[in-house]
Amino acid sequence: MRTDQEDAIRAVAENVISILVSKQDGHRFLANGRDVVLAELMRELQAVMPTGSSDALAGACNRFLDQLAPSVTLRPWVEAVDPIGGSVSMR
Repeated sequence: MRTDQEDAIRAVAENVISILVSKQDGHRFLANGRDVVLAELMRELQAVMPTGSSDALAGACNRFLDQLAPSVTLRPWVEAVDPIGGSVSMR
């Protein structure tokens, strides 16, 4: 049985991945496979939980994106994360 915290982490990770997929060249970020990327992003988010801080969650997402594609200079950037609903704003 999943906890509310696990559900929140999954929601954020799913939203980040959905945005990545919709971006031009987003497929480059999923070269290892969607499920692998999802699991790795969820681990990064788990490291800052529990938190109600949008900045902490966005920071975890951005650290993960840096690791995922370190040579991409114009990669998507997470600006904000709603810690309650899991919605994500990216640029």
